[in-house]
Amino acid sequence: MTVLWDTAIVIDVLRGHPAAVAYAAGLATRPSCSEITRVEVMRGVRSGERRSTERLLATLAWIPVDETVAREAGDLGRAVRRSHSGIGTADLIIAATATVHGLELVTLNVRHFPMFSGLAPPYEP
Repeated sequence: MTVLWDTAIVIDVLRGHPAAVAYAAGLATRPSCSEITRVEVMRGVRSGERRSTERLLATLAWIPVDETVAREAGDLGRAVRRSHSGIGTADLIIAATATVHGLELVTLNVRHFPMFSGLAPPYEP
């Protein structure tokens, strides 16, 4: 199954975290990301990292936030708002992207995604 990386995974790979790089190297398919992840990554890019960031981002498959994803994100947010009110819009969009496109969500922030049972980080941060 194709994977959808959340922002934390992209950042770890970008920064050369050994466990993240090893995990990424072992993938059989090109990872996907929601366009909201691009926003989060570019917002936090450090001085001198822009070129390497753009190179990494160019290797990923990007999925736009369309009406179907937006509606699903809203539905997910309503479903968890009482039990998990702190989940941000970006994480809801990432979760919705995985759901709508049938992708396996890969994250280090398991608590941000209670709508996925059995979710576990792919490596130790």
